Amino acid sequence: MNWLFYFEVCFAGLVAGFITWLVSPEGNPWDLVENFQTGLLVTGVFCGLFAGLVTSLPVIIMEKRLAKAAACWISSTSIGLSVTMLGGVIFAMFTDFVLSYTVIAGGVIRFFWWMYLSVCLSGCFGIMHGSLRIMCRSLMGLTPALIIAGAFVDRFFLSDSHYLLAFLLLGGMTGSGFALAWEILKESWLDEYVGRWIVFRYYIDGPEFVAGSADECDLTLPEGPENLFVITEKDGLHIIEAHDDDVSLRINQGRCRHRVLVDGDSIVIGSRVFIYHSKLARSRDVMPEAAA
Repeated sequence: MNWLFYFEVCFAGLVAGFITWLVSPEGNPWDLVENFQTGLLVTGVFCGLFAGLVTSLPVIIMEKRLAKAAACWISSTSIGLSVTMLGGVIFAMFTDFVLSYTVIAGGVIRFFWWMYLSVCLSGCFGIMHGSLRIMCRSLMGLTPALIIAGAFVDRFFLSDSHYLLAFLLLGGMTGSGFALAWEILKESWLDEYVGRWIVFRYYIDGPEFVAGSADECDLTLPEGPENLFVITEKDGLHIIEAHDDDVSLRINQGRCRHRVLVDGDSIVIGSRVFIYHSKLARSRDVMPEAAA
């Protein structure tokens, strides 16, 4: 378990909940049926802030790149706000249509609302990463977190007007569920050990993972070429390839331009060491290699 990532995401949820509480007007802030404008505002602000903080906080802490963090913040917040607000409008319209023909218990509507919100928020992360797999992974954590937190919010906190506690509980549970799902369901990643208790973890989720000094890279280094190396996935294996025969890249202390990565491989860049891990670890004896 990477506790740094866990606390980053939980902190993002708490901050999102607190700021949303500050801007929330009077009334039930999560009821789009009875209080549509307030519910739509709260939904967009909370989800936008959460998505933006989850993507930008690791950049600030691990890479200390403010420009990259700002770009991540703007794009992620925009997606989180727009997608969930549109989803809220659709939910309110559909619920109003159904209620015009039949009677549904309020608890049932609230259950489906929290489940629907988890789908919308998970879809935001899927859009940001361009991956259906990322959406499903996020959904596995957000759905139980929002349903459980939402039940407590509706049953205990909002009924007694404890709005701040409601927002903090919702934010903390959302962050906790999201972080646990990403950690439990992660497939491949790079670990950089910067202290006894601190590990910087970079998740390899897409078809390509690029490292270099450019802000557009998944792993941005403080100096060096704009594109130092790329990790690509083929047939379930990850292959690392250095750009332009760069001599600053070493794998397991040996200089190598092209290699199939296996669990435990060390990628050395100057004085920094990144350890590759995979849940699909295979024996080194059967791994083909290509060394320059």
